[in-house]
Amino acid sequence: MTSTPVEYGRYSDDPPWMGEIDLTKLEQLAGIGYQPADIAKYFGIKEADFMWYFNLISSPLKYHYERGQLIQEAEEGLTMSAAARKGDNVTQAQRFDKLRTKIGYRNSIAKIFFEDVR
Repeated sequence: MTSTPVEYGRYSDDPPWMGEIDLTKLEQLAGIGYQPADIAKYFGIKEADFMWYFNLISSPLKYHYERGQLIQEAEEGLTMSAAARKGDNVTQAQRFDKLRTKIGYRNSIAKIFFEDVR
């Protein structure tokens, strides 16, 4: 008898309501700053069901949520970078410096604590 180990909590099948979710809209809502529970309400999905699938390993919901946050932050960074390069807007240059510091800090933490994970 052979058995294949199944990792508990790993994403495998789409929930029945997955087709109702516009993933581009989910990414935009995440980029704006909405929490997953609020996004579930926006799409009219029970919060408990949404959060259960959201928290599974390799969940496409979590992937698109994090992607939306990344896209928003990256687009803001690119805009600030262009403004800082021109030198026209001191406030944008300061915001850009703050963003670079934040990203650098996150990268340092990831390298120290999670170097083997990635």
